[in-house]
Amino acid sequence: MLSGHKMKDKLDISTAVERLYNTFPFPPDHLVDEAPPGYNWRWSWPVAYSFGTGQKPTKQDIRILDAGCGTGSSTDYLVHLNPQASVVGIDLSAGALQVAKERCQRSGASQVKFHHLSIYDLGEIKGEFDLINCVGVLHHLPDPIQGIQNLAFKLAPGGIMHIFVYAELGAGKLD
Repeated sequence: MLSGHKMKDKLDISTAVERLYNTFPFPPDHLVDEAPPGYNWRWSWPVAYSFGTGQKPTKQDIRILDAGCGTGSSTDYLVHLNPQASVVGIDLSAGALQVAKERCQRSGASQVKFHHLSIYDLGEIKGEFDLINCVGVLHHLPDPIQGIQNLAFKLAPGGIMHIFVYAELGAGKLD
């Protein structure tokens, strides 16, 4: 249980991050009226699963969570590279989510649902996910350990997570 002081710090940091990304939605990729360009193997379920496990996945109709989807660049790839999957994108920034919704609508990425939600509140989404993508998010959290624990709780048995942080535990300086 968090003390009142630690809870206030957590809310202050989350509010500051939300304000930043409402003002400057990220990533600032251009909106286009077609599928995203190129290919990214990390967002292709069969390739990422095979890379991580050494086996072919047994199913393609999976659930994918893009945790901290921002303006939806990764979400767009996840939908287009996994046509049988259902995708959920969450983000703390309502401004970034508006861009994500427009990006996916314009590119034809229709099997996606977006939620204005913090990683700390993942329990509000029912069910588990076979693939969880979380890029550039955990280091912004006041409690990154709690964040990754929340993600792990939503991971289906045999599922995989793609996690990326900018520095060790979000620290600006490595000792």
